[in-house]
Amino acid sequence: MNIDENTQKTQSDETEAQFAEGEEIAYSVGAESNEVEGEYISDEEESENEPTAHISSYGDFIIEEFSAEQNAKRLVSVTKIPQTAAIYIMAAVNFVLGVLCVSITGIIAEVLPYIVGAMMIAVGFVQFVVAIIHKEYKEVKTNKTVTFFLVAALGIMIILQEIDSTNDSAIMLVSVIWGVLGLFEGAHAFNHALHRIANSERCAYYLIKGLLECVVAFMLLYRPDSHEIHHFHIIVFGANLIMDAITMLPPVKKLLTNV
Repeated sequence: MNIDENTQKTQSDETEAQFAEGEEIAYSVGAESNEVEGEYISDEEESENEPTAHISSYGDFIIEEFSAEQNAKRLVSVTKIPQTAAIYIMAAVNFVLGVLCVSITGIIAEVLPYIVGAMMIAVGFVQFVVAIIHKEYKEVKTNKTVTFFLVAALGIMIILQEIDSTNDSAIMLVSVIWGVLGLFEGAHAFNHALHRIANSERCAYYLIKGLLECVVAFMLLYRPDSHEIHHFHIIVFGANLIMDAITMLPPVKKLLTNV
């Protein structure tokens, strides 16, 4: 009887030892796996794999996708130039476009549907191809594939409306698109302002930017057929491009954190 009890106790001890050893091995393997993941997958890379992880609304997603900072990142990925150089290049492009909008407003207003339509087709087609190549449609968290396809299709429709002499709604459609995007941009700026207020930081720049964006957006949506408002919006848009070009420069951006 004592022999059986001793035998059972010995077997039980061996089983517990094996189980403990297995847990230790599993823990060490898991720790090594986490260390490898930590070494090769940074937070930035994870956010790139899941682009909407830190974006609270679809409007924010659209604004981020078409922002100058995002275009600078794309330029880095395509050309492999330093990020600082890409930022200065995109700032220069925005600045030149802004100056053109302010200086030749009348000419731009006359061909505005063609410009907007062509840009939407180009951006939509390129991003649609990129989304197909990266098989973005395998994830349901974003819908870049369909979104940019529809952006290109909408650009085609705007140009067709402008070509059709019996249809004068192209400029109105541009106004509505710009008005809605302006509201998204204004909400984006106000959200930054509220975030900075919550953290006891200064936010004058974002409040002014958000207010200006929303005022112009409501003007466009209220009178989408007004040529005077279109001229005004082109001037404001050009000034906005110039401001974005200046504020995205690293020294200026750092300075604005205290404003």
